[in-house]
Amino acid sequence: MKKISILLLSFYSLSAMAQEKYEAFQYQDKFGVVEINTLNEFIDPSYSERNSYFDPITLINGIEYTFINRVSGNAETYITTNQELRFKGNYYKHFYKDDKSVFIPRDTKIKISFNKKYREAIGNGSDLILKHDGLFEVFAKPNFKTPKVKDIKAKKVYQDFVFRKRTQKAEYLTIFYGNDAIYVYDKNYKLLKEYPSDTDYESRMFEAISGEFTKVEKEEYPPAMALMPEYFIVDNKDGYTIFTSNEFQKPFQIKGNYRNHIIYGKTDWIIITNKETDKRYSFRIDFEKKRFLLPKKYQEILELKFVE
Repeated sequence: MKKISILLLSFYSLSAMAQEKYEAFQYQDKFGVVEINTLNEFIDPSYSERNSYFDPITLINGIEYTFINRVSGNAETYITTNQELRFKGNYYKHFYKDDKSVFIPRDTKIKISFNKKYREAIGNGSDLILKHDGLFEVFAKPNFKTPKVKDIKAKKVYQDFVFRKRTQKAEYLTIFYGNDAIYVYDKNYKLLKEYPSDTDYESRMFEAISGEFTKVEKEEYPPAMALMPEYFIVDNKDGYTIFTSNEFQKPFQIKGNYRNHIIYGKTDWIIITNKETDKRYSFRIDFEKKRFLLPKKYQEILELKFVE
């Protein structure tokens, strides 16, 4: 049964890739989109950044994110808030569209939209806390249309396990503070206690509620260090840089002297920088068909080709 599941997943992944008609590329630091079948330029390289997290092609200029469907080529543009969070059991990025908040997951299929432009968004894995005009609202899973709690006047939010003396155990609490009062809610957003205090310091907030609640101290662990993998062997010959994929063993060359970088986990993508001009180029490679998913006109300029 496990083998059948793996085969089915592989089949669906290959089918999805076969349906893709467009892919991103980078030429002289700027990003554009190429039509895969013809290798014609679909969108000229005019974007400053690319985000590889989302499933659609995602190109960026300043605070504008443009999502381009890999099959239809249709594009939608949103304004980023640079807020990333997890709620409803999924990861989302917070955007604005037509002066309203939109939360977009990795596959961009099921977006969660609101009729307000929220300035702050906090997720705790399941629920969502939003701030508008100085007031917090709480949307609890599974209802993200009607707030479970609203009009909480506060500046800051603390969410974590807190030791509760009444029950003699650590409980997951949400604490709003930093205005006229401190509001302590349980995991179901039932108000447990209200304290008169205008402090916006976390330490003083815990001092104010210490008669019933105390902070649970956590151990700090150093971050784990990992070596970056090497996906390509690099060589130089007769004015060309030759790259050989460790996985596919199909070398290709480009005129000039280049250094390479990697996208972790993407062995069919390469990022290269010309050492003389410091210009950067990146593109996907179809090693099976020996094709670079880079517009033909740029391949000719760069003298990019596979070698035997």
